[in-house]
Amino acid sequence: MPHVQPLKQSDAPADAQPILAAIEKKFGQSLNIFSTLAHQPDVLGGTTQINDGIQNDLPDKLRELAYFKSSQVNGCEYCSHYHKQAAKKAGASDAQLNAIDDYAGSDAFDDQEKAVLAYAEQLTKTAAVDAQTVAKLKESLNDTQLVTLAATVALANFTNRVNHGLDIELP
Repeated sequence: MPHVQPLKQSDAPADAQPILAAIEKKFGQSLNIFSTLAHQPDVLGGTTQINDGIQNDLPDKLRELAYFKSSQVNGCEYCSHYHKQAAKKAGASDAQLNAIDDYAGSDAFDDQEKAVLAYAEQLTKTAAVDAQTVAKLKESLNDTQLVTLAATVALANFTNRVNHGLDIELP
């Protein structure tokens, strides 16, 4: 049972209502993490701003693989559920999604995807990334894309911890 109940749009603070309406329009449904964050409209707004910002610059498949990998490392069932679907929609194959735990030894991923997954794993596990991984990424990503990748992994870790800290449930 969640520690904080998600709010219906009509019950949310006035500042949160238009954000929740936009989320429902974008995703076709209300998502419990956003409906829970609606208790604090500034946090909800900031989270959605970062989420909107990471939609730029980095190819969708790379972004979703990074988000999914971070969520897998953290054991966040909620985020893994949604971002596995998003990764598939962005072009990740079933073979890739099934091999995510052993990406480094899998031929399902190309070198760029392996570097993205290594980055997500390292940053999630240790809050640092080794220079070799960054150098490998810089062979195919520019600085803007690297910033977006870092923000993607950071947002995944944030939402993973909010989900765990508030025991947010899948609908």
